[in-house]
Amino acid sequence: MEKFLWYNFLMLRINEEFLAVEDAMETVLQAFLELEIVEKYRETKTAFLNDRELQQDIQHFQELQENYETMAPYKNARAENLKLRRRLLAQKRKIDMNDRLIRYRQAEVEVQKVLAELSQKISAAVSPDIFVDTGLPLAPHKRPHEKGRGRNIRERGEEHAKKGR
Repeated sequence: MEKFLWYNFLMLRINEEFLAVEDAMETVLQAFLELEIVEKYRETKTAFLNDRELQQDIQHFQELQENYETMAPYKNARAENLKLRRRLLAQKRKIDMNDRLIRYRQAEVEVQKVLAELSQKISAAVSPDIFVDTGLPLAPHKRPHEKGRGRNIRERGEEHAKKGR
């Protein structure tokens, strides 16, 4: 009976802690969604999606790309492949230079920076050893783990556990 009460107490505590974390996550999410950067992102995304000419250009590019990929195995045998490739690259450049697409991509990067910063702060609160790969091009990247005895994460954990005994 005593074990049953202890188990119930433990589960109740875990549930309360879980609910507290869930509430905190909801608060952070609401605060994030209310940021000016997020609103700007939504506006630029809407403008990007509603630009019919740009969407048609993207669709045309995708069709050119499909045609080019189907002809790729025969690229040396067909002379029109060079023309198709040039058209493909010209269409890609036209899309990439579109002001709405540029603003949309910039807004995406700004939101990603905020998310990366938030993720790093959360992970640092748990442990400074946790690395968060932000996916940002200029962000620091963690080197891969070294190979060999004693350099493996699992082995380090086992050594750390032995020292603690």
